Amino acid sequence: MGAIFFLATLGGIAFYVQNQTIPEDRDELRKPATALPDVIEDNAPPPLAWRDRLDLGAIELTPIVEADAAAAPAAPRPAAEAEGSPALDIDPSSARYVQNLADGHRLLYTLDPVLQQSALTIFRNREVPYAAAVVLDVRDNSVLAFAGHSSMDPQVDPLEVLTTAWAPAASTFKLVTAASLLENGAANGDTKACFHGGLRGITDDLLKDDPALDTRCESLSSAVAYSYNLVLAKLALNHLDQRKLEDTASSVLFQQEIPFEFAVEASPAHIPSDTNSRAKVAAGFWHVDLSPVHGAVLASIFARDGIYQPPHIVAEVRSPDGSDLTPPIPDETRALAQSVADGVGDMMVGTTRYGTASGSFRDNQGVAFIPGVDVAGKTGSLTGKRDPILNYNWFIGYAPADRPEIAFAVILANGPKWRIKAHYAARRLVQIYLDRRDAITEARAARLTENELILPARDPETGALIAQAGEAKPSPAPEPEPEADEPLPPVPGALPSIEQ
Repeated sequence: MGAIFFLATLGGIAFYVQNQTIPEDRDELRKPATALPDVIEDNAPPPLAWRDRLDLGAIELTPIVEADAAAAPAAPRPAAEAEGSPALDIDPSSARYVQNLADGHRLLYTLDPVLQQSALTIFRNREVPYAAAVVLDVRDNSVLAFAGHSSMDPQVDPLEVLTTAWAPAASTFKLVTAASLLENGAANGDTKACFHGGLRGITDDLLKDDPALDTRCESLSSAVAYSYNLVLAKLALNHLDQRKLEDTASSVLFQQEIPFEFAVEASPAHIPSDTNSRAKVAAGFWHVDLSPVHGAVLASIFARDGIYQPPHIVAEVRSPDGSDLTPPIPDETRALAQSVADGVGDMMVGTTRYGTASGSFRDNQGVAFIPGVDVAGKTGSLTGKRDPILNYNWFIGYAPADRPEIAFAVILANGPKWRIKAHYAARRLVQIYLDRRDAITEARAARLTENELILPARDPETGALIAQAGEAKPSPAPEPEPEADEPLPPVPGALPSIEQ
């Protein structure tokens, strides 16, 4: 019942996510996204024996043991118990999550325990009512963090917070609009729109060109970085019809199935035929919802030069007799032209350098909190009007911006009193990843045995891992890392105001 209440409540609130009055004659009300129906194929392969028994609540923190290690590993410990324990018997920095099924199947998850536990710690310590974080390794879109949190209603399954399109996409949809403008040759980063009357709210009269009043002009790049609603709305009004915006949204998986080990609800994007309504949608108002999984996948498309690859969270499957049942990694397809993805990605860097997320990435003197690393991202924020009053706060992006290694999405549903925004939580996760990047690469080589999780043998001269056939040679392990749930640093500086 708690899960039903959660979806029904947030679905209703999502309708009231703008700060201006919705016209009575608007298009048909946005309907909640629904899971795609099951399609039964005549020649479909038989279901996998383990597929319907994936359970995040049953994963166990399992130490990684080097081949021929003399010391026996500690007994695995359930992840749920480990997260709440003040002292871990198993060091999460040298472990992975494994699920042992009653029939003898063993499943190795792609999750990095430190990133996973850190995300949950941030949400818990900062008292966020609802939150989710998804981090993808863009080498193959394996899932490094898959953290769902619900303190407002503990009965809500964290998996629902991760896989359902329960939050309005808000200004993250500006990335789709920018991509559509570039894709259709209608604009580039320097293309400007002139306007009057402010940058947050959008009314029909503000969308009309008025040379006498439109004395301020801003570029598309600035509009993405600062989340200027009117600039995106007017560019879309002048250059994008319904079909063009729909096609781009579809190409980046809105209204589309995202194959994944857990069912993911399709993110709806209803593009109105009315020009003014469509301009408002293009700027991030109305009609578009987003799941955290889709948010991370969307960011990964820009990080991977326009290439889409479905995410996966299962790294290896061993049958009771020890045979390898690991499914193949999902195939890649092109979603956007490389020039389009790279062009939008360049705009996203401005968000953290000087735009709406700069307060979490730079101090008051402009010094970066992550030296030498740019992060590409996009904020999004909308506030409901009915109880419980929640602000839906997004940050999606990738890092490092010049040579991406991870893509991510963080969504927070904060109450009237809140302690952090999504871009702060995302910055902390990027920092933790960068500290662990070599360890994460090394852990990818770990393989299941009957009772253990083993790393391949090391070269006796160099100490490097000896890669298995078909795998890249992992980097050496880094210096030991601090505990994942050490006290978080204070939020740096004054938090920026909430943008539409």
